This record gives sequence, structure tokens and C-alpha cells, in this order.
Amino acid sequence: MKITTVKTYEAMSELAAATIWSKMNSDRRVNCGVTIGAAPKRAYELVIERMKCNKHYSNFHVYTLDGSPLEHTQHTTTYAEMKKIFFEPARIKEENIHEITLQNYLTFDQQIEDDGGLDLVIIGLGSDGRFCGNLTQTTDFNSLAYEVEIKPDYPWYEFFAELYRSYNQAVPKSFVTLGPLSIMKAKEVLLIAHGDNKAEALAKMLKGPLTEDFPASFLRQHSNITVIADEDAAKLIS
Repeated sequence: MKITTVKTYEAMSELAAATIWSKMNSDRRVNCGVTIGAAPKRAYELVIERMKCNKHYSNFHVYTLDGSPLEHTQHTTTYAEMKKIFFEPARIKEENIHEITLQNYLTFDQQIEDDGGLDLVIIGLGSDGRFCGNLTQTTDFNSLAYEVEIKPDYPWYEFFAELYRSYNQAVPKSFVTLGPLSIMKAKEVLLIAHGDNKAEALAKMLKGPLTEDFPASFLRQHSNITVIADEDAAKLIS
């Protein structure tokens, strides 16, 4: 595991963007797993700023790591948000966007494997230890892609309630996510953490017990994971 600490969110985002950019400019097919969140958002913006030419990055494919369904469309919330902040401004062709949904999640891991596997996964860290859609009380470390029921008694329910209020839609019954074993298969994982509210979570991820009650603890078993954190997020791990 490689841990890099920088002073600011901007510096953290610049390092993350450099990693994504290097993959985009590969002369071979590159498969990148992405999801929404405040942590990687600025990194995506910096990548877009670098794209001054009219080059289409035909070798760069993206795979959504999770998603919950939207009414009147076959797409998920993750796809809709990523389209706005990255896919569309980065001019990623529709055929290069691969979305996990309720309809295909049972075969999504096999699709990724058939496509050559994920070269890079970009994720943030939840203050409760979540990553992608692997959340407290519903994560099984032995899972590939799976479906999760959304119940009001789960501690993370309000996240979905707020998200669907922004769409003026009712909270759906379930969502889908790549599981811990899916992420373990990726060749490289880039985890971004920033802010005081992530300090305890980052310390628990790196040094705490390996437990499904804190899903991100599983990530430190990955053979090629890089953590980029600003000083606020890293203050408990020095």
C-alpha cells in the first residue's frame, strides 16, 4: 500500500487527476471503475481541463461501480451524475461507458473479466467506512456484484432519501454495487480521502480490525492500493 499525504484538497485532486490522465493516454485499452462523490469530483474536473485537443480517447473505457435506478429511464443515479460531471464533458463515447444496473449486475463481473479486467478503480471513503455501495450492515466480504435492499432502518437510508428528493422521485427498493471481491480483482485501486470528517475513518481503514461492520477495512488487503489524503484526513495516521 502506498499512502501519500498532501496539504490540500486541490493538491490531492491534482495527484488523482494525473493518475487518471496517464491511464487515458495509454496506447492500449484501459478499463476504469468510477463512482460519484465529493472526493473524486475535482479530479475529474482537472482531467477535463487537460483535454484541450479534439482527441477522442477511444481506448479509455469506464465502468460504474454502483447505482440505484431512476424512474422513466434504464440508467442509474451514478450514471446520471457521472454523465454530468465527467462522461459528457470528457467526451467519452457512449459505447465506452459500461453501467452496472439491476438488469445486468449478475453478469457484470464476467463482462469486466471478458473485457480484460479493471485497470484502475477510483473511490472515495465514507465516514462510516463505506466504499462504492458496500455499506454498513449490508456488506459481505465474499461478494462479487450484488443487490442491496434499501430499508428505512439502515443508518445510511437518509443518503438515498436526500438523493431521490433531488430527483423528485420515491426511494427505490434496492440498488446494486460491485462487491469487495470485485474490487479485489482490479489491478490498481486509488482511494481519495479529504477533510476532518474522514480522519477517523481513514485511521480505522488502515489500522482498525478487519470487519464487515467497517467495509473499507477490506481494502487494505489489496496488493496495489494507493491512498491520497489531505492533511485533515490524514491527521490520525502520522
